[in-house]
Amino acid sequence: MRTGEEFEEEEEEEEEEEEEEDEEIEVGDEGDKEQGKEHLIVCFLYRSDESADQKQQRPAWAPCFFYRTGKEMYSYVGQKIIIEEGLDSYAGMIWPAALALCQHLDTHREEINLVDKTVLEIGSGTGLVSIVAALLGARVTATDLPEVLNNLRVNLNRNTRWRCRHTPQLAVLSWGYDLEQTYPTSVYHYDYVLAADVVYHHDFLDELLVTMKHFCKPGTTLIWANKVRFGTDLTFTENFKKAFHTSMLVEDGEMKIFMATYREEEEEGGVGVEIQDLMGEKEEGKRGGAEDEDEKHSDAEPDYANNESEGGDDEEDYESSEEDTEEIIAPKDSSYDEDKKDESDNNGSSCSTTSDEDITGQADNEQTAAQQDTPAWISSINSRLSRDIYHYVGQDIAIHESIDSYGAVMWPAALALCSFLDNNRQRVNLQGKEVLELGAGTGLVTIVASLLGASVTATDLPDVLNNLLANVMRNTRGRCRHTPQVEVLSWGYNLERTHPSSVYHYDYVLAADVVYHHDFLDELLVTMKHFCKPGTTLIWANKVRFETDLTFTENFKKAFHTSMLAEDGEMKIFMATCRE
Repeated sequence: MRTGEEFEEEEEEEEEEEEEEDEEIEVGDEGDKEQGKEHLIVCFLYRSDESADQKQQRPAWAPCFFYRTGKEMYSYVGQKIIIEEGLDSYAGMIWPAALALCQHLDTHREEINLVDKTVLEIGSGTGLVSIVAALLGARVTATDLPEVLNNLRVNLNRNTRWRCRHTPQLAVLSWGYDLEQTYPTSVYHYDYVLAADVVYHHDFLDELLVTMKHFCKPGTTLIWANKVRFGTDLTFTENFKKAFHTSMLVEDGEMKIFMATYREEEEEGGVGVEIQDLMGEKEEGKRGGAEDEDEKHSDAEPDYANNESEGGDDEEDYESSEEDTEEIIAPKDSSYDEDKKDESDNNGSSCSTTSDEDITGQADNEQTAAQQDTPAWISSINSRLSRDIYHYVGQDIAIHESIDSYGAVMWPAALALCSFLDNNRQRVNLQGKEVLELGAGTGLVTIVASLLGASVTATDLPDVLNNLLANVMRNTRGRCRHTPQVEVLSWGYNLERTHPSSVYHYDYVLAADVVYHHDFLDELLVTMKHFCKPGTTLIWANKVRFETDLTFTENFKKAFHTSMLAEDGEMKIFMATCRE
């Protein structure tokens, strides 16, 4: 077994090697260093000296090159914490409430003294909160679903070994009602229960509340941090206040941190019974909903989400990526957008309008304003890459992500579909074609289709449109034949009224990673059927993650004439046409 000194020597050697590799790269001026603005970029570059065998091993849908943030760096408890994210899962990303909770725990150590306390974190995700709690001296147990544990384990080990008083533990925890059997209260008792951004758009809010009640017994303090996004958040908050004695620790706009303690059920007239009744109503509602859908829509089979993953990366993959990934520290380059703006202005033929330029520049103005008025819960060092750069159709495409929304994050199937369209221009000729994208998200697929000559309409929900519009305008003005349009589209059953088939007709309908763990798979299929009429070709790219993906795929094949355009493991691209 290695001693602490040996481990530190190895780490120093690794750092020296990284510094030697990065000698040719500018690290920014001294002013940036003094302000603690470290920008961590992980580069995956296409190597011109690759052998033929290496090139053949590359998946057909892999992009030529792209810059991806592999790690994010934070500073809490006087330590540098490096978090590896996994964008294939919501739990593999850092969400704002985790930063808020970490900052509060770090700056209020006397009020919340975690030294030698037993702490349970619910929905640990990347593990940042558990890491901070462990560095503050707590005996931590981090919990989440099985498919999340590999990445969580790597992050915990990387950031706590040789640093903390107690080695954090890892355990699988599925929120539910059989917890007394798997986690009996006579055995599992905690001083603190922590939870950050566990309330969002999913089907398990009742189970989450029951889980909180199970672990928050007399002598336990529950601290829950949340950023309000949906109406269901407010409903959960009301139920949360009924279930516990609560107080507000932090309130900064939509960011709230609650402290809660055990409430005797007699005081609330049987809150536990109310929750059990609520669960019963929920199950009846699901059964009733399924019956109603069968009667109303015979062509769409109800498919209620199953929270079990088909599989995930093993631990070796994560550990090898930790060893092989090169870290390049570089200053944020703000010249890209300005260069492109100047180039567009000089060309004299731009497909943007004045309002488009204002919208595109709004992101920079908002960023400046945010720096001047930073919320108290923001970490002292947060090295987040604000954009990723991709290369398709001979163009560099800068994509800004926004992890406050699932739709504003780059998912793998979008890369697969973009590469396919770029490399198969004769098979799928988009030149002058009318194209609709469902669930456009960050807009990468729309941008590539526009650069390939299509007249594209990108659609998504209202809360995604600002970032989507900025990305589309930034990357297509002055470059494309047709100005892409951005519109709101909610999947559903009233589309003939809002988007009549006599008016809205498309040559191609594109969709990438629109099938994941959500409640609207039936509505998605109906939407696909509405727009995929005779003469329309539907191309759908998807990476299989859940059982519901397979169920949807079967329903998709029943609804359309389908063929497989590309298949690489769990990554699949289907082509579909109208079935009479």
